[in-house]
Amino acid sequence: MWLAAVLALIELHRRTRAGRSWALIRRGEAAAVAAGVNILRYQTWAFGLAGFCAGVAGALLAGGVGQLDGRAFTAGESVMLFALTVVGGVYHWAGALIAGLLLRAVPALLTDFGVNGYLAMIFFGVALLHALITAPSGIAGQLMGVFEAVRKRFSASKDKDAAP
Repeated sequence: MWLAAVLALIELHRRTRAGRSWALIRRGEAAAVAAGVNILRYQTWAFGLAGFCAGVAGALLAGGVGQLDGRAFTAGESVMLFALTVVGGVYHWAGALIAGLLLRAVPALLTDFGVNGYLAMIFFGVALLHALITAPSGIAGQLMGVFEAVRKRFSASKDKDAAP
């Protein structure tokens, strides 16, 4: 429930003026200023939203683990989660879901097939290099591109059929 609420909040922000302003700032601050965007306001807003999401995630982690302890989340796991976030896609909230699934599912699948689960780290390293070199939008960005292309193709074919 909490995950759905936070993801809905993020999607709401992406589709409103704030999301468009953040996209302009990401393209270039000079272009954003020229378009009339208050950069300080929207950067502070993004920082506050990210802090809220991190606070909810920390509360859920503490509730799941049962305690607040720094040893519950090691530095190696933090680096792995960061790498998988880049692989999943940092420009869309679906990238976080993909990263979480990869973090838990791939080592479990490898263990089920009798392969050492630590081999997943090598797989994730190769996936990170691939994402950085060829797919900076990550898996989520690629999936959104495919969905958009399919949508355009179907709408174009419907327009053809509707023409007299």
